[in-house]
This record gives sequence, structure tokens and C-alpha cells, in this order.
Amino acid sequence: MVVQKTDSMSLLPLPTPLNQSQLKPFYHGITSRYTSPSTGKCKPLTVQSVNPSLTSDWNESDVRSNTPLSTRLAGSLTRMMFNPSSETFLWLFVWLFYIVALLFPSRRPAFAAYYKPYLMRFVGQLWAARSPREYSLRTRAAGEDAGHVRRITHALYPRFLVVYDEDRRDWTRVNVETAVRRKPYVAVTYCYDDVINFGSTEALIERVRNATLDQGFDAYWLDLECLFEDPIQKAQDLYRMSDVYRLASFTLIILTNESAWLAWGSRVWTLPEALLSRELRYKAGDNAVTPISLIQIASLAYSHHDEESHIINSYGLGKDPLERLERNLQLKEAIWRRESFQGRYRAEKVYALMGFFEHRILPNAGETELQALARLFMANDNDRIADRMISMFPRDRKGINQWYTKEDEYSAKLWDIEPTVQVIGISSNGSLVLDGRRAAAIRWKNFPSVAFATRRTVHLAHTMPYVVLFFFVLGGSILLYDFELAYDQNSPYQPSLCGEGMLIISSVLLIFAPILTTYAHSGRVVLARPWLIGVKGVISVQEASNYLYGYQIGDSRRTFYTPSGSPFARPRESDSKFREGHVSQYDAALAAPPFDPIEGHMFTLVDTVSGTIYYFRAHRPPTVCLFTGSEGGQGRFVLASEECSNSELRREAVLRMPSYISAYMHTCDWVALCGKP
Repeated sequence: MVVQKTDSMSLLPLPTPLNQSQLKPFYHGITSRYTSPSTGKCKPLTVQSVNPSLTSDWNESDVRSNTPLSTRLAGSLTRMMFNPSSETFLWLFVWLFYIVALLFPSRRPAFAAYYKPYLMRFVGQLWAARSPREYSLRTRAAGEDAGHVRRITHALYPRFLVVYDEDRRDWTRVNVETAVRRKPYVAVTYCYDDVINFGSTEALIERVRNATLDQGFDAYWLDLECLFEDPIQKAQDLYRMSDVYRLASFTLIILTNESAWLAWGSRVWTLPEALLSRELRYKAGDNAVTPISLIQIASLAYSHHDEESHIINSYGLGKDPLERLERNLQLKEAIWRRESFQGRYRAEKVYALMGFFEHRILPNAGETELQALARLFMANDNDRIADRMISMFPRDRKGINQWYTKEDEYSAKLWDIEPTVQVIGISSNGSLVLDGRRAAAIRWKNFPSVAFATRRTVHLAHTMPYVVLFFFVLGGSILLYDFELAYDQNSPYQPSLCGEGMLIISSVLLIFAPILTTYAHSGRVVLARPWLIGVKGVISVQEASNYLYGYQIGDSRRTFYTPSGSPFARPRESDSKFREGHVSQYDAALAAPPFDPIEGHMFTLVDTVSGTIYYFRAHRPPTVCLFTGSEGGQGRFVLASEECSNSELRREAVLRMPSYISAYMHTCDWVALCGKP
């Protein structure tokens, strides 16, 4: 936060500058906010809570329903009549308010075909873009020739080789294309700490040269001698690194002794160097150069041999072939287990990984691992790795704000997810910028007045209270007319039987009118206006139903527990013929601590289209629901909170909801998701 020093030497916080979707700057404090789905303006966030707190980063209030007043009063009166309690003596007073509510009915809620829209969009510049037609801060800052990089998919020869001249009996570094491209050579790999701790770079070079000549070759490639020092040229060297080992006649592993295998195998670059090589040989100490297979190397050098067995078998034996998507992910995890020197490049592991991909990225010293990974995945879009990972729910909640996800909470594999969005770039904050997705706003301040229909909506009971009230007023008017007529004629007052009967019968019926009103709104909901409603805390399906539609007569279920849509979901099994959620998830959510330091607060989400409620944890109330993919017969919906200061979103949770509800969501403009908080 920016601070300003005053004359009294005190420090006053300045409000954070923001930008609306219309690119107009404005300011507010640090409290949580959201984009209004009605006006598109950034407003303070008010959250209804089962137990409101005064110390939250957002305003909290009691859970409140906005169902019509007459419906709420009728429900209370019906409960008092059917279930007498200590509050039953208030029945007459509540009934009088109910009659007044019938005389002055509230406006009926309007029906709409869609959820409330999300109106904010990402307004920043792309740090890296998928399309070369889009402006990219990274490319312009580095002065890269993107077209030239794309043309070099796989190099056909190294840029430098060290070659032995028999006439002069000397070694020379050669970069002449005609000499390099036809020269068979040996690629050398080693562990810097292992070799340098027992000698010097000169001693290493001498051992490499002797071993090269001993094997009948007169040229070799060693990074100490064949890499450029200039940063731009060195980036080009890293871009071609995998081709150096692919094209070598064999790769020579230099060790100080036989016990140095683990040190060599723990390096980040040794995995691609070994897997991409045609043939492997090694020299330990003063021993002779010895051929070795990849299977042997794995048992000697790789401490996670069991976890990497699929990769080893695929490359070493040509057996157990892996699908490309699975193979690339396993390679990524294998490289991330290894040590990185992290000198000039923070994303060195990504540059070691990219040698296994068809298309590569030019290294950049200023980018992070996640930014480099996103660029690599965008360059190789056939697998749509980043597009799929957006829909995954990290099992390790510490990584909830990062788009890269290793394990899914719902135990789905990456290839199980069919994405519906496209990653079109990366923001300067590391967020993925998405296009082509549907979104809906989540309402938090209260339960709205929901337009809905039941099988009893057109039933006579729906209009009966108003008909009875009409005859009550009519009967009273007739009696009043008779009284005035008798007064004017100075004759005895004799009420008409019609007026008396109408007033008595309507009065009795009015006593039971609350039951008729409640009955008219009871029954299974067959149609409801689309709403996503959030509550801090845990409420049951019955409570959610009452807040949405009011009290009902009968046991028709209008809201259901999800069978598989959240981490708390539990399905009913053999005790039910239907696919539905089990009530035990409510008990589990209610028994769970209200706040967990890692996973956050407990929340409830209610969806009126499917009539389902979901329990989940998040650190902030998510105000946006994004449809990003489908998996296993369900849609993947990312619940995100808003960062108004940079028009980005933060992933808070991922739910499995029915895919068809996405048809009730509006499409929206670019959004940036999963950057640094």
C-alpha cells in the first residue's frame, strides 16, 4: 500500500487506485469488494452469515429472506397452528399483519432466463500472448524476434563444437556451419559440484578430451566451452539444448567415482540429457569409458526410480508407451524433483522440460516458473494443459491461487477434463487470461425474492385468500351501508342476512387463509429463476428452501444435497433408488471448524436452477462462478473472488455442478485468473 508522510510525521494510507471496466480510475480502501451485476460498479461486499463477525475483511449481516411478506407471515402462522409453542399467543397480532400484507401486496418477483452476469473484464496488457498479433510486454521488452524463434523448432546441428586438429595436435572451438553440421561428436554431461569439488574446470576438460579421442571421435560438446556468455545468445543456446543431445553420437557422463551417481542424477538437466540421447556411456574417475543403459542409470542415479518407472520404460525399453499428455506431465514432475542451480534463470526447470515438447519457448531471465510453463503450454496447444488445469481443484490448498495443479481434489486426471475455455495469454501478475467462457455473479447480501412455479401455482388455493378478503370487505361494506341507511331514516338497525353471512363466512375463512397461502406455495418446484446465492456458514436444505420459497405444507423436497459436487459431498447409496446427496454431508460440514488456517472459512452455495446446495471452504467469499470445463458427466465451475485493483480473479474453490446450468450463464469478456494474490 502507498503511504504519504504528513507534516506531523504520521503515515496515512492512500486508497488503492482501481480501474473500472470503462478504464476510469477510482479509489477505495482494503475491504473486500465485488462488481455489481446491475451497474458494473465496484461496491463493498456484504455477506450474510449464520454467525456474523465484526472482524472480517467484508461486512457481515444475518441471513435474510426476501420472499413476499404475506408468504413469510402465512408460513409463521401455519407453523403456530400446526405446531403450538410458547409463541402461539402472538398468533392474532401476526394474523393482523398478514391481513394488511394481503391488502397491500408486495411486487411479484420478475422471472429471467439467466443468472446475474459478471460485468468486469481484464483491462490490463498481456505480459505474454498466444497470438503473435497481440501486443506482448515480454516480447517488446526483450526485443525478441518471435518469428525467428518459431522457425527453429529443432536445430540440425550445434552452434559450437570443440574439434581436434591432427595437424596441429590441438583442440579448437569451431562455429563454422559447414564444419559443424557434418561432424560426429560426443555430448558431455556432468554434475558441477561433483566434478569441481574434486578438481578444476581444466582437469574436467582434459578428461573429456582424452575420453573423446579414446572412443574414436575428434569432436565434443561441453557447456563450459560451447555456450555463449551474452544473455541473448545464451537464451538461444538453452532453446537448442535438447537438440545437442539428440544429435550426438553418444552422451558421455563424467563422474569423479562410482559413488557420484546420485549427485549427477539429482541435477535438473540430467534427466532430459539422458532420456533424449541415442546412446549413453560413462567414465568414473580414471576407469575406462563404459556403455550403460538407461535402465541401469535409473537404478543408480534416480532416487525416485519407482515414481519414474513409466518414463524410464517408455524411453529405455520402448515399452509401456505413454500418451503424450500423461508423459509430459510425468516428465514435468520428475524434473521438478531435481535440484536447479537457478543462476540467471528462475525458470531453468521449464527450459529443461521444453526439450520434450514439439514447440519451445525462448528463455527469459525475468520470468517465473509458472509464467514460463504457461508460455510452454500455450506454444504446444494440442494437449491444452493450461486450459485443463484451470478446472482442477488443488488437493494442496496452499496452491489454490496457482493455476498449475498436480493433484485434483476429486481424483480426476488431467485428460479427464474437457476444457471449454482457451488461455490466450498471461498477465504481468502471473494470471492466465481466459477467453470463451461463461460466468455468473454470486449473490451474498441476502436471499432474493425468487420467481418460481410449482405444480400448485395455478391452484385455487393461490387466489382463495384474496377472494375471501374481497368478500370480507364486501360483507363489511354491506353492513355499513345498512347501518347508514337506518341512521338516515331514523329506524331500527336490521343488518341484512346477506351481509352478515358473507362477513361471518369470510372471517372464518380468513382465519384459515394463511394455510391456503402456504399450501399454494408448497410442492415441488418445477421452474425457478436462476440465482447463485452464498452464505457464510452452514445451512441445511430445509433452511435454504424456506429462505428461497417460504414455509411449505407437506414433505416435497425443493432443495437437495449434492451427491458429488464438493469436497463434503456424500452420495446416498443402496438405501435410495435415485442419485442424490446424503444428509451426512450437512452433519460433517456443521461439525467442521468454522475456519481453517489453510483452507479458509466454511461457506454454503445454493443454486436455484438445479435446486442443489454445496458446502466448501474458501479464504474469501467467491463472487464469480466460471464454467471452465466438464468431467465425468459434471461441469467444472471455478468459484473466484475479485481483485479490483488489477481487474483479476482469485480461484477460491472448484465445484462439480450440472453442466446444463452453464446454458443459463452469460458469456463475458476476457478474465485473468490464478495470479499472485
